[in-house]
Amino acid sequence: MHLTGFPARDPQNYHTLQPRQASRDYYVRRFPMNLRERPLALLSAASLAFSVFAAEPDARVHSAWEELALLNPDEAQLRFHAAAGREARFGEAIALLNAQPRSEAKLAEARRLCTALQEENVADDTGIAASYYLARLRQIHDYAPDRTAAILAYRALLAAHPGHPVAELAAPKLAVLLLYDDVTPAVWETRAQETFDLLPQLRSPEARRDTRLILADALIKLHRDHARAYPLLTYCLDGDLIIRPQRLNTALLQAAESARLLGRDREAAALYARHLEQFPRDIKASEIRTRLAALSGKAAP
Repeated sequence: MHLTGFPARDPQNYHTLQPRQASRDYYVRRFPMNLRERPLALLSAASLAFSVFAAEPDARVHSAWEELALLNPDEAQLRFHAAAGREARFGEAIALLNAQPRSEAKLAEARRLCTALQEENVADDTGIAASYYLARLRQIHDYAPDRTAAILAYRALLAAHPGHPVAELAAPKLAVLLLYDDVTPAVWETRAQETFDLLPQLRSPEARRDTRLILADALIKLHRDHARAYPLLTYCLDGDLIIRPQRLNTALLQAAESARLLGRDREAAALYARHLEQFPRDIKASEIRTRLAALSGKAAP
């Protein structure tokens, strides 16, 4: 039994497995891009279990994920509760986390469900997903969030399940907690190095991208460290990893400015030109044209 969000595990080559195309096509047709990219916690749940269905899913679980993706957590919770199995209990926990109004009782029940799933089997897809959401509970859902506990939970998840796509959802969350905290410069540098050291271990493109973008953003905004941020940004841009327009807009500008400040004028000009091509009506377009013209002037003999 495995979570329907993932194909059956191949222990030798799990990270190369492709989702079932028919299921992905269904998901793309069924839900518009703006819904699939809404920055809500429940759509993280969709990325775990709804975006790719099993060949023959339980109809009640199937319909419950549909309700959750359509922003109906109360109805989804009822349908998950009526179904049987580990995935149904996991789905019920996610629905409870997204139900409104929030309450201690709902959080406690979500925690109980995830903890039970984790204790039953911490190593299958459902158990790993439950562990991830227990960390999310500690980070953002609890009425009294515990940053330290969340950091420890994310570290443990990544260490216990290297390369697993659900476990790697913890990487960017861990980076945020490590880098955006009131700590001494020495401690911050240690945390930044921990994040750098994590990058080569990540196997999913999303985790590689998101963790790099968070680290680059922190280096620029907190320390004006363009030298270390620039390669992180170009990794994502050169690989066409950034899908959301707003994130691409920001990354292009950050990379262009970093290149300019580092004296890499040709690269800066190319990045500014790419930004103008992709975002011609951006409010910053006039200033970007001015900077591009200045760089072109410097390059002229």
